[in-house]
Amino acid sequence: MKKIVKDTIGHFKVMVKHSQLSYEPSPVHILKRMVKPLCRDFAELLEEGTKNDTWQVIEGFSMVCSKALREDQNR
Repeated sequence: MKKIVKDTIGHFKVMVKHSQLSYEPSPVHILKRMVKPLCRDFAELLEEGTKNDTWQVIEGFSMVCSKALREDQNR
């Protein structure tokens, strides 16, 4: 798996984890630490990635979402 794929999935995972915290991070924190990195990853995927890279990112997002849903149901 390419670094950009891992980075993109990792940034998405951070965003999902933050959404499950008992406190709300500040809007500046969300933008700086979660949204901007994802935007940069998406731009890099569009410029340099392949269809397979994009597919792997979507698969990774789906796995993160499935795990978050399972954890939420177990609460």
